[in-house]
Amino acid sequence: SRSLPITVRATVTMGRWAHRGHWRRLSKLDRKIVGECLELLEITSIADRPIGMLSGGQRPRALVAQGLAQRSALLLLDEPSAGLDLHARRLIDEALRATLAEGTTVLRVTHDLEVAGRADHCLLLQDGRLAGEGAPASVLTPERVAEAWGQSPKHICRFRHCRISRSWWLTVHYKCNH
Repeated sequence: SRSLPITVRATVTMGRWAHRGHWRRLSKLDRKIVGECLELLEITSIADRPIGMLSGGQRPRALVAQGLAQRSALLLLDEPSAGLDLHARRLIDEALRATLAEGTTVLRVTHDLEVAGRADHCLLLQDGRLAGEGAPASVLTPERVAEAWGQSPKHICRFRHCRISRSWWLTVHYKCNH
């Protein structure tokens, strides 16, 4: 909602609540972590702006920053870069790579085959059921994706593979029966 009165900084700060509680003051470490997350996603300049006034590319970055501020062992993300411009997608991808390097496990839902192809492990779902599991090269073949997504294999593009440690990226598709 555009009328949501909470700022970007306060939104990211909520990621520290599990460590501090709702009403306890932030520690110096908490403030440092919030600042780092704002910088990592290049949203420091808009930190005092209400979250409801952000653009479609800024808001997802603020929400990813909130997740990163938690510094949890597991980060669950549902299409964090869907519909974003290349710059915002790159920032989110770089932030997730940085958190992976720090030892966090990232589970990311995506329909983007290029993104899924950079994972260590993929789960391919068809109609809410597991249709494939394993390394991206073996799971995300044009034939398997086409079957899961109900498309012809000739419409599924090849993509390059590279390794990112400790990540599981989940490719999801639900068929619409119209």
